[in-house]
This record gives sequence, C-alpha cells and structure tokens, in this order.
Amino acid sequence: MTIEEGEDKKKISKWPFVWGFLLYTAGNIDYCIIPFILEPMGLSFWGKFLIATPLANLEIIAGFYFWYWFAWKWLPTTESVKETVELTKSIITLLKEYGLLGTIIYKVRGTFKWATSNKFSRFIKVWGRIGMFSLGAESFISGGRLVGTILCASTKSKNGLYYLMAGNTIHVAISVWTWGLVFYLWDIYRVELVSFCIIMTLFIARRFIWKKLIGDKEPPKSP
Repeated sequence: MTIEEGEDKKKISKWPFVWGFLLYTAGNIDYCIIPFILEPMGLSFWGKFLIATPLANLEIIAGFYFWYWFAWKWLPTTESVKETVELTKSIITLLKEYGLLGTIIYKVRGTFKWATSNKFSRFIKVWGRIGMFSLGAESFISGGRLVGTILCASTKSKNGLYYLMAGNTIHVAISVWTWGLVFYLWDIYRVELVSFCIIMTLFIARRFIWKKLIGDKEPPKSP
C-alpha cells in the first residue's frame, strides 16, 4: 500500500455511522414514526398508510447508500468483521470499552455480517426477485427490509430495491394495522396490561435475584 493510499484511508469519515444510527432509530418507521408520530395524530388507516409508505421507502433508499458506503468504502479499510461470539457483549460493556461511536460501528459490523450470511444470500439466489419482494413484505421481526437493503448495497443491485420497496408497501400496511390494534387494546385494557407487565417484571426479577444469590438452584415452590 502506498503512502497516498494510506492517507486516503485515514480521510474516510466515521460520521455516516451517526447518520445510519439515527436512520434506524429516530427514523424507524415501525417503532418510532408510526407509534409516536402518526398514531397520536388520529389519522385514518389510509392516512397513516399514505404517509408511512413513502417514508419507509425513503428509509430503504437512504439505508442503501449507507450500507453501500459501509461495504465498499469503509469496510475495506479496516480489519475483517469481528466474530459473532464477540458481538454478544452487552451494550454497557461495549460503551465502556469503545464509547458511543465505537459501539455503533461494532454493531453495524455485526448486522452486516448477519445480513450477508450464506442463508440470506442463498435465499435470494434461489428466489431472486420474489425473494427480495418477500423480504420487503416480512412483518414479524422488521428485519427483512434491513436484510434486503444490505444485500442490495453489498451486491450493488439497485434493481433489487424496486422489488424490496414493492413488498415494503405490504409491510407498512401490516405495521399500521398492528399499531392501530395495539393502541385500541391499550385504551380498553390499560389497567390489565399494566398489571400483567408489572407481574411479569417482578417474576423475572425474582428469578434473576434468586440465581444471583443462590446460583442455578430453582427457587422453592409455593405450597
């Protein structure tokens, strides 16, 4: 590597990681925009859908350019992606060791490795455009859209984004309907839901504290 190449690598900014972090947190359609912005506005299903769909597609396009930069500009200048076992460290540990930006970079690497794993790559090779459409429509873990975006960026496939965004319309419709149902149930069964959450939290805390004090032994059963 020449001196000029080394200097070019040092000039690569880490600011895109901050924008990527904001894109997938504050700009997240499923867990931020719909529940905290669109739902309180009291819009109809179609009103929320017509606003959320283009925003979700903009998230895909912005994500494509972020992951394109990561895969083809930033990643080649660093050491290879960390092993998955290393990514199991807690966020608190990572923040202490690497700081906020370092933690974001660390997690981005893990996400990239997960999304470009053989299982997803094989899925797209077998199913092609239908597979990319399916990743966009996936509505259970909200990860299909992210996987599709990363795969498109890592393979420089802009055409795949069209099928991803087409499937994304189904994802948005399901997400809008789901949050509408959640808020509806919250208005009717608020006391019951809060009580259930408190009971489950106390139950989990009891088991956790018991294991810390006694070890792996089970707590005594109630008579």
